Amino acid sequence: MRLALSLLLLSLLGCVPQAGGGQAPAADQTLLLSNGLIQGRTVRLRGLEFSLPGVPLVAATSGNRLYAGFPFQLLVYEQGQLENSLPLSSSPRFIKGWPGVVVGLEEGVYTPGRGLLRLREKALDALAVGDQIYWVDGKAFFGGSSLLSEGAYRLVAGDERRVMALTATSAFIYPGGRSIGLPEEPLAAVVVEDLYMLGKRGLYRISASGLQVAFQPGDYSAIATDGETLSLLQDGRLVRFNLSLGGL
Repeated sequence: MRLALSLLLLSLLGCVPQAGGGQAPAADQTLLLSNGLIQGRTVRLRGLEFSLPGVPLVAATSGNRLYAGFPFQLLVYEQGQLENSLPLSSSPRFIKGWPGVVVGLEEGVYTPGRGLLRLREKALDALAVGDQIYWVDGKAFFGGSSLLSEGAYRLVAGDERRVMALTATSAFIYPGGRSIGLPEEPLAAVVVEDLYMLGKRGLYRISASGLQVAFQPGDYSAIATDGETLSLLQDGRLVRFNLSLGGL
């Protein structure tokens, strides 16, 4: 049954056009996961390797599950086995697995189990924390349909304790309503109590009070976390750190 479903999905994914005329992902692309990589259509996790039916647009892991986004489909795997195929209303633009799973679409954001939340503006980034969705559109920071702060926010990161919306120069902290300065323009970020932010010069660990706790120089292009460790992409390679920015 799983094999038949996988073959059916492969045939469907091969004939579905990219929404909005977008380009298909490169066959040799590398996507970062919190516990591994996807290189082309090959998933490489710690102690586990398997193939997807095609090259995904986006992907993330949450717990033991892998979420791979294709045009109009979100495939869910557990321990290398296809568990579910969830329909999407368009092609996914981004996905996050920490602290909850959220998928960015043209018309809103999607979370497994709750479906699509339509938004009045396109989300540049989003975050799922419990039952709440936080998102930014480049002009403001929202919690669901509620405006939390106006500003040129382009990234949002958080955990169960706090959420941070990031501009090129500062991070707005919710709850609390405080802002802290950033050492350089953020390229990507996660929060595990502290803010872990990628910039052009490297990886920063910044406390909620704005103190730069640690810095790891390097040319990193992506960051992900499982809440206990950090995974980064550097020249197509997986680099891992503990939360103190010590190498693993």
